[in-house]
Amino acid sequence: MYCRKITLIFISLLLSINAFALKNDREQPILIESNKATIDNIKRVAIYEGDVIVIQGSIRINADTVTLNYTEKQEIGKVIAVGQPARFQQRLESGDEIKAKARRMEYNAIKDTLHLTKEAELRKEKDGKDIYTSNAPRIIYDTQRGIIKADKGRVFVKIQPQRKSSPKK
Repeated sequence: MYCRKITLIFISLLLSINAFALKNDREQPILIESNKATIDNIKRVAIYEGDVIVIQGSIRINADTVTLNYTEKQEIGKVIAVGQPARFQQRLESGDEIKAKARRMEYNAIKDTLHLTKEAELRKEKDGKDIYTSNAPRIIYDTQRGIIKADKGRVFVKIQPQRKSSPKK
C-alpha cells in the first residue's frame, strides 16, 4: 500500500510538470555519425557501429551501436541503441531537459516511447540541475505525453525540492 501511494505521488508529480517534448523534433532531419554503417534496403534496416551519434532536433543519442528499422513508407519505426551506457537527451517545451542512460534503449517512433533496460536511469534537469532522477531495471518514457513508468524490480526515485523565489520588497 505504501509503495502504491509513493508511485501515485510520483506519477502525479510527473504529470503536473510541463513535460512535453518539442513539437517540431519529428519534423527535423535525422543526422547520423558513426565509424561504420551497414544499410539493407530489402530488410529495411540500417546498423551503425562505433561511437554512434544520432541527432534530430533537440534529441541526441550516443551509443556503441544503433539499429534503425524502417517502415514500408521508409519512415523510422524503431531505433535500438546499445552502449556502455547508451545515452539519450531531449529538450522539452518548458526548456527543461530529459536525460537518460541505459545499456539498451529502444525507441518506438510510432508510439513515441523510449524503453530503457539494463541499468536504466532517467532524469529531468532544469537550468542544469536535477529536478528528479529515477533508476530501475526498466524505465518506459512516453516522449510526447511526458509519462514515465519504472518497473521490473526495485525502483529508486530522487526528487529535489524546488526553491521558491522570495517575493521582492
